[in-house]
Amino acid sequence: MADIPGPGSVANNLARKQSADIALGTFRPPPFPSSNPDHRCQEFVSPEGRYDLYHEILFDSLIPNYNIGTTVSLVSIKYKDSSKLEGLGNLYSNSSSTTTTSETVAASNSADSNDSDEENSNTLHPPSPVATASNVNGNKQMHVLRRKFSLQTAAASQESPNSLSSRQMTSIEGGVGSNNATSTLSFLTRGHTLSGNGKAPRKPKTSITKSNSSFVQRIITNDQLAKILIARTSDDTNLFYNCGTSFVWMDATGHPKEPLSRIIFARSYPTVHDVNMLTRGSDHLDVIIGFSTGDILWFDPLCNKYGRINKGGVINSSAVTAIKWLPGSENLFMASFHDGCCMIFDKEREDLGAFPLDSSTTNGIGAGTTLVFNNPLAKPHVSNGFHQVKIESLHEDLYLKVTKPHVRGAHKCNPVSHWSVSKNPIHAFAFSPDFQHVAVVGLDGRLRIIDYIDEKLLDTYQTYYGGLTCVAWSPDGRYILTGGQDDLVTIWAFREQRIVARCQGHSSWVTSVSFDSYRCDENVYRFGSVGEDAKLILWDFSVSALHRPKTQSRHRGASVSSFSNPVQGLGSGYYEKPPTLHPVLEKNRVAFLQPVMVQTIHADPCVGLYFREDVVVTTDRRGRVAVWKRPP
Repeated sequence: MADIPGPGSVANNLARKQSADIALGTFRPPPFPSSNPDHRCQEFVSPEGRYDLYHEILFDSLIPNYNIGTTVSLVSIKYKDSSKLEGLGNLYSNSSSTTTTSETVAASNSADSNDSDEENSNTLHPPSPVATASNVNGNKQMHVLRRKFSLQTAAASQESPNSLSSRQMTSIEGGVGSNNATSTLSFLTRGHTLSGNGKAPRKPKTSITKSNSSFVQRIITNDQLAKILIARTSDDTNLFYNCGTSFVWMDATGHPKEPLSRIIFARSYPTVHDVNMLTRGSDHLDVIIGFSTGDILWFDPLCNKYGRINKGGVINSSAVTAIKWLPGSENLFMASFHDGCCMIFDKEREDLGAFPLDSSTTNGIGAGTTLVFNNPLAKPHVSNGFHQVKIESLHEDLYLKVTKPHVRGAHKCNPVSHWSVSKNPIHAFAFSPDFQHVAVVGLDGRLRIIDYIDEKLLDTYQTYYGGLTCVAWSPDGRYILTGGQDDLVTIWAFREQRIVARCQGHSSWVTSVSFDSYRCDENVYRFGSVGEDAKLILWDFSVSALHRPKTQSRHRGASVSSFSNPVQGLGSGYYEKPPTLHPVLEKNRVAFLQPVMVQTIHADPCVGLYFREDVVVTTDRRGRVAVWKRPP
């Protein structure tokens, strides 16, 4: 995503003034580049057929924030028996329809969260996380998964962009699982189970319609919302998107064409959002929304109730740049910020307040323990009841500091964990299909691979030029895509720890990359990208499709630099491998991939790209959402 002004900057002060003007009703939209009025794309053609513009969402009444743009969250709900919903109309007999600003009670019985045994085993119940081992021996490097990890999806693939279709299966063979895997779950404790525990999910408590908070200006709900919810079936898809100061709930197919609800915020711009696929139901949805002021909102649109996290930026006042629920968790989610940090939050915890960023504990070691490392680059430090293990190298790219509250109060306050990742803004992150790793990218042009279970930095890759703006994993976890300010899409091999290819086709910054899991198989990976040039580009990646440079035969893979000194302490048996830095390779040493389709699809710079089983969704900076129907 585009850079969001940080705290203290002139641009940030201007944004805060605009927020105040919004509250006073004197706000006027800032100038931004005009659209190309002559551009109108109704279709695009790929090797498999024609994609037609099925539905377009654009409301002139919504004033966009051109610097932030629009992103989308999509979710479908599986109902046990849609016919049973018809008898629930009496729940709404007393609902008021005289005003559009009214609280709407959620309609319908509980959804079948466990849609099927197959979906339950592959999506809702992730495999037990175990540590990843790195075997470093000259140029022979590989991340080894310590178990067999298979991706076989049915209905679950409808919700996850990182899933293969029900007709496809990809497996990765690994070694023997760890017997003490649960010891690595440093923050997945108590109620932070990776799978459902049979209890009804908790809901936020504050009514958004009755709240006197200055943060929310008002909510506008559809007059027919009660009837619409009663009539919904498993085939219906909910679409949430942000535009300017508004957060909008729509039907993805445009039935009805008007929003189901719209929240208008008074003092902040929503920047990112995500829906929890584990807790979704016909009477409950967990939506998290990040804001330009650092605020985070936990919102249930079915009961119009919310909770606030990092209220007023009390923990971090810089803009939220990305936000996602932790895979398989009902309560935990991760947010990245413009100041270069990532935080893990619990939706039900209270804010800690002034967070001591210079203190921490990590790797499951209790507070008060002093570590002594046989490594001149390690600098341990202990202070004020908090424990910090600070590993700094001569290169800042091999640096990750993990900070947590004291163990005695860890179950009461947010954040659950704080990561100092970079001195530059983080733009995006993505969780791996094995539910253990997270790929983080930012303005510093680095791709970082972090084991988020053990909270350890494993690898850092350098881009060719400029910052990185987006990242995505392949459905089988073998490859990682990044896009950035060098106008390139780059393919990285996770297990082999190397760059695979660069993809040339964009004429401006790449803003979003995504694998089309419904057109991926064991041999060919389909992925797409959109950018500031308003283009959608489709790519088919296979080893045989790569154009290898002439100098490839003289260079065997990428050179890798790392610190070989082991970090030892805590007695015998303790070993910590330092992170690995992978330097950038010149263009003439890397294979390149040609696109299979290039099409200018929007009149404004594109922001988001989302693949679904039946449609492809794209967004732009003006607030337009386009839904493209796949070929028959």
